[in-house]
Amino acid sequence: MIVRPERNYDFKCAECGKWFTVSTSKRMGTLAVKCAHCGFEQTVSIISKVGSSDEPVEKFHTQMPVRVLGKAIQRGDKYIIENRAKIGHPTSFICPKCNKPIAIKPQQPGEQVITCKVCNAKVHITAYDAQEEERIRQEEEKRRLEQERIRQQQEELKRKQAEELRRQQELEEQEQLRQQQLLQQQQWQQQQQQQQQQQQQEEQEPKYRYMDIPDPEPESSSDETVVSPPKRRITNGELQWGGGMLSSPTKIRLLDGSTLIGRKDPVKKSDIQFNDPEMSRQSVQIDAEPRNGVMSFTLTVLKDLNPVLVNGRRVPQGMSVLLRSGVKIKMGQTTITFKLV
Repeated sequence: MIVRPERNYDFKCAECGKWFTVSTSKRMGTLAVKCAHCGFEQTVSIISKVGSSDEPVEKFHTQMPVRVLGKAIQRGDKYIIENRAKIGHPTSFICPKCNKPIAIKPQQPGEQVITCKVCNAKVHITAYDAQEEERIRQEEEKRRLEQERIRQQQEELKRKQAEELRRQQELEEQEQLRQQQLLQQQQWQQQQQQQQQQQQQEEQEPKYRYMDIPDPEPESSSDETVVSPPKRRITNGELQWGGGMLSSPTKIRLLDGSTLIGRKDPVKKSDIQFNDPEMSRQSVQIDAEPRNGVMSFTLTVLKDLNPVLVNGRRVPQGMSVLLRSGVKIKMGQTTITFKLV
């Protein structure tokens, strides 16, 4: 493109298609024209005449934009253009020696050596294939997208594995809890069976009912001989009550024969008396007598105005039960434990 010096020209940008105005200088040579809208650069040559002296030259419309690479720089003994040239695209740059514009149109990619026709300076320039680079860029983009897809799949797999592991742990915890509940239920059933067996044994035990028979009147004797009652012997039966963290329980060994237990009273005295207002006077009687060579202990309820509980079961008045070691007798607020020692 050739223009006159010291003139104003309107250029239509080949990149964005908009018009802009450029003023040429007095000096002849090459002028870099830059679009005022998009910044695209192209070169024009300034000469003294263009065709006839009467021909007006004011507007230009370029079909093929010219890429300006700028001036070459020197690295060692080489002149190198840092910007690359596009294959099949008009390109120009400034010679580093004579400052003259050099126009080229590369046809093959790679590094090329351009010789200036004015000063024979050799300039190294690199050309590239835009279509090839676009293909490479697309392949790299595809590769990046594929890697991103693989990474997402791996993350999704890890998430599913973590979710599966968490679900398995929850199932194991539920199974452990179910086993614990089943074990507790079995233990509870065993306890219920033991209690039922114990109740059945207690129900099968014979219940004794005793009648109060008055002692026979002593026969009259002329010499009035006095017979002393026999001494009572200590048995292996023991009664325990009271005690706590800082004190030991009270223990009393039973004697053979009958032992009365009840509330303390000056008129109706018992063998063992308690200061318990909720206990009856002479409430129960424990009889210790040998049976088949073994000492047997029987508890008889004398009065049930205040209930008597044996191992939590109420015994009515006049009923008797055989005592076993560990049996608990509750009268009023007092609990007595019977033991065999």
